[in-house]
Amino acid sequence: MNKSVILVMACLMALSCRQAPQRNPQTESSVQVVSSQNVLSRSVYHWKTSFDLSPEDTMFIREHGIQKIYLRMFDVGMDTDNGRETGEIVPLGTTRFFSRIPQGCSYVPTVYITLKALKAYDHRETELADLILQRIYAMCSWNELGDFSEIQYDCDWTAETKASFERLCNHTRKELRKNRIILSGTIRLHQIEESTYPFDKGVLMIYNTGSFMNPDTENSILDYDDVYKYLSVESRISKFLQARKENCPVIEVAYPTYEWGVVFDQNRKFSHLVSNPEEHRLQEGETIRLEMSRYSEIMKVKELVDSTIGKACSGHILYHLDSENLSRYESDEIESIYN
Repeated sequence: MNKSVILVMACLMALSCRQAPQRNPQTESSVQVVSSQNVLSRSVYHWKTSFDLSPEDTMFIREHGIQKIYLRMFDVGMDTDNGRETGEIVPLGTTRFFSRIPQGCSYVPTVYITLKALKAYDHRETELADLILQRIYAMCSWNELGDFSEIQYDCDWTAETKASFERLCNHTRKELRKNRIILSGTIRLHQIEESTYPFDKGVLMIYNTGSFMNPDTENSILDYDDVYKYLSVESRISKFLQARKENCPVIEVAYPTYEWGVVFDQNRKFSHLVSNPEEHRLQEGETIRLEMSRYSEIMKVKELVDSTIGKACSGHILYHLDSENLSRYESDEIESIYN
């Protein structure tokens, strides 16, 4: 069975859903989409496998006037069987829906694409793009999420996979334009030296700036010195500014509001990440490094970003919507990040 059949079957069999609603044949085959001329300025990522908003999540959205949710739908990566890779590319970690999109919010279906997926579909990117879009439309229709005007690809593409990612994006944009939908893409710091980007809008990710696997790293989530190493190189900045001027003028900037614990074994070798470091029990010989997104560091980095590559022309995004992490910030601190 080839990869295309596997991915299509996974799309049909593993659609995420809440308790199944009554299907409407008139809406199931496609989702109505709308074009948006107004770029929203306050957004947040939702990066969990269950879209189940708590009262605190809803309150945060309402209090801070969040207008857009970048909603992770699924990853595209290598399938495994008992921990061993099968060689087949399938949707992974499909999000299940238990809440409605909050009133007054729009949403952006967001898909994380692994490098293994790009390599497996090298020179067959049109096929991969069609499968991804089919799955997005099906999930949004089945879960009655409503209209959308943007889709986002999140991919840590490298020099080796850049051409493949560009072909994937080019075909995706071609298909989306038929419905007046735009394609946005994430831009990591090591990708800012490009003078062109294969999407309509870019999101500059100012987090995960260091190597969490390095035992000597102080804070891999966000460190001013790590960001400065990228933004102080004139050749990189000039290419990025050229891209902003010529082919990707709309840029949003995403900042972190999360924490995690980085666990190392007795030989200082990276072991794993934990989302609740305060509650994690260490095994004998293990150590843990607590990392967080400090408000003071965010604002210091934000000033650097604004002064080197220019302010976000369409607003800021927080990563991500998690009431426990967000509760560590004062309301006026959140306002300062967005402003």
